[in-house]
This record gives sequence, structure tokens and C-alpha cells, in this order.
Amino acid sequence: MDLYNRYVHIITFTCASIFGFTLSAHAETATDSFDVSITITSTCSIDAATDGDIAFGNQLSSVTNIQLSTASIDVVCTLGTPYTLALNNGLNADATSRRMIGQTVNTEFVPYELYSDAFTTLWGDGTLLGALKLGLIGTGLTQSHTIFAQVPSTNASAQDYSDTVTATITW
Repeated sequence: MDLYNRYVHIITFTCASIFGFTLSAHAETATDSFDVSITITSTCSIDAATDGDIAFGNQLSSVTNIQLSTASIDVVCTLGTPYTLALNNGLNADATSRRMIGQTVNTEFVPYELYSDAFTTLWGDGTLLGALKLGLIGTGLTQSHTIFAQVPSTNASAQDYSDTVTATITW
């Protein structure tokens, strides 16, 4: 019988090899699929006066036409997002100009203007004292917008003057 068992085992292994059968347990598989998606929404962020506030420094009362271009507004918007950039008229504007108010005598003012380019286009909020900065498109990277500032005349009393301007991005 020992010879018979060997013969059966040899034939079984030979047939399994020829026909590709294995003597191990049979495994089954099943498959399914799933989707991967994302929705990107437009967004923007703003950082005003990134190079520091606009400071005209110490000036004599006889100086005219002081011009600076040392401050900028940094914007980061989603790639391809159109946006506008506005500067309000400040806290002390009158009907014709932005003004810094005296810190000692608060009834005295020094006029100033803000421009979106080299002192030709007034930069405002689209109302009284200048136009919006239009036609801007986000790159997904930081875009810097220089503020050009001018004081036409310092003919005022000796004291500190200041104003606060708000920058607004709309997308």
C-alpha cells in the first residue's frame, strides 16, 4: 500500500502542475472604486503698509510737494481670481482731499493724496477722492502694490499730524 500511496501522490502533483491547480485554499477577490475630488474656492488676503506706515518725517512748514513711494499693500489671491483694491478717504477727509489732523490742535489739518501709480491716478474707493485699483488678477502668490503718497503743502502750525486709511480688497 505504501507504493500505491506514493503513486497517487505523484500523479496528483503532476496533474496539479500541468493544469495549474494548487493544493492550497482558494482565495476570492472583489473590487470597487471611489472618487477623489476637491472644490477650490476663491480667497484673498491683504496686508496693508507692509513696508511700514507712510511717514513723511520732520518737515519745515515751507516745504511743498513731498512725495514718497515707500509703502505697499501685499495681496494674495487664489490663482485666476479677479479683485479690486480700494483705499478709503481716511478719517479726516473733506470734500476735496484726504487730511491728516493735528494731534495738539485738532482743528488744523495737512492735506495729502494717495496714488496707485507714479503720482498721476488718485487711489480711492471709487467715491469722492479717487478710483479703485481695477483689473487685478490673483496669481496665488504675493502681489505687492506700491502706495505713492504726496503732501502738496506743509503750510500748517508746528505739531504732529496723522490720519488712518483703510485698504479693502474685493473679489
